[in-house]
Amino acid sequence: MTRQTSNLTLPVPRGFDLQAAVCSYGYFILAPNRWDPDTRTLTRPLNGRRGRAVRVTISQPGSRSSRQTLKLACNKRLDANERTSIKAQTRRMLRINEDFSGWFRMHPIARRKKFGRLFCSPTLFEDIVKTITGCNVTWSNTVQMNKLLCAKAGTRGAFPTPKQLADVTPAWLKANCKVGYRAERIVRLARDVHTGRLDLAWFEQPGHTADEVYKALLKIYGLGPFAAANICQLLGHYDRIAIDTETYRHFCKTYGVKRPKDPLKLHPRIEKHYAQYTPYQFLAYWFELWCGYEAANGKPAPKWLPHEAGDFTANKLNSK
Repeated sequence: MTRQTSNLTLPVPRGFDLQAAVCSYGYFILAPNRWDPDTRTLTRPLNGRRGRAVRVTISQPGSRSSRQTLKLACNKRLDANERTSIKAQTRRMLRINEDFSGWFRMHPIARRKKFGRLFCSPTLFEDIVKTITGCNVTWSNTVQMNKLLCAKAGTRGAFPTPKQLADVTPAWLKANCKVGYRAERIVRLARDVHTGRLDLAWFEQPGHTADEVYKALLKIYGLGPFAAANICQLLGHYDRIAIDTETYRHFCKTYGVKRPKDPLKLHPRIEKHYAQYTPYQFLAYWFELWCGYEAANGKPAPKWLPHEAGDFTANKLNSK
């Protein structure tokens, strides 16, 4: 029997570059994402109707006349609603609908490198869970947690839905996905989203200020200032830097600042320095950090292999 598939096309803005959009933020390394440096394609399962997993391979044609279109090769025959959903999830991941003209005018070097569309997830729920798995832990452990979440709790390797994570206990999640104390936070988030107690759609509605979104995120159980700030930039609000140990390392090394015993004293200096890039402070900071990662690796991010990203942590870079 011939296997039925679907091939979709998705328009993108002039100058859009798939590998620049994908290989711009560490989440492109986390399961279930798989970037192929040789074919320059992104493959991952996306959730279709009734929770079924649809494996999608995203590519950008090489000819000049067709580069304003992405090709989405799906391993299942899709109905009209699924086609709409798969396209919407892809737009969100690659930030296709965001306008970066102001950022590019402010930062011509980033414009030449087509750096601005920081890769994120197809849903805000996945972004929040991945942010939780990235707090107070090494990057290699974050990679492992997300791999296990997809393998143990998702459908055919897809990232688990709110319902799937709402149906497990924190004890099960801790034992099977090695998320430690984060289990209670992840399960509570999933149950709140699944039952409607938490409306994640509110955060993506236009009209809310960055401060309103940040304050609302802090009300979610388990999200602190770093997590809330990181989720803000994943939502397109770039005027707040998610400060952690990597920020301290980068700022002190790059600008010749002696790290104080209490690193919290660095926060005003960091915020004052990047204020010159308002309202794109996070993009300016992340552009510097990402270029540093590429220099440390000796090759651009689109050519990284998954295991190589484990070297990009404060402890590893401080020891070099």
